[in-house]
Amino acid sequence: MRISKSKFVAGVQCLKRLYWQVHKPELPAELDDSSESRIEQGREVGLLARQLFPGGVEVDSSNGVEQAIRATQELIANREVPAIFEGTFEHQRVIVKTDILQRRKENRWRLVEVKSTADLKNHHLEGVAIQRYVLSSSGLKLASIWLAHINLWPQKGDSLDRNARHTVLPAGPKPVTHL
Repeated sequence: MRISKSKFVAGVQCLKRLYWQVHKPELPAELDDSSESRIEQGREVGLLARQLFPGGVEVDSSNGVEQAIRATQELIANREVPAIFEGTFEHQRVIVKTDILQRRKENRWRLVEVKSTADLKNHHLEGVAIQRYVLSSSGLKLASIWLAHINLWPQKGDSLDRNARHTVLPAGPKPVTHL
């Protein structure tokens, strides 16, 4: 059985929730208007964040996970690609999709996880932790990990990149640094 980042985070938050997702996936999660609105807001924030990485290429996952993994590896090998959106990786049957991978110097990458919330939450850190594990175990060298979320109080004249707050998680075992 494969496990995704969302199932991993669900299990960290509530084991019963993970059990139902794995053993009874046909049971629909009820979405109210508020939930649907948050999903749409998250999608919009992700699209806005992509504007900070011009020339980035989105991985098409419509043909399945294996094809998305192959496409991601091809984009990593292409030094002309400055950023990858929705890159897909698998290690030991754990699958993750990254919001943004930005090419850095010396064949290293910056992982950017985009959240449509104003506050840092523990499950955000757990989500980037499982991504770091899978990416590093897959051979990708990470220069840094960013958790980007919204600043709800932008100042007059702020541009999009100043409205994103970043929590930078070092690629090595160092303490979390806040910018």
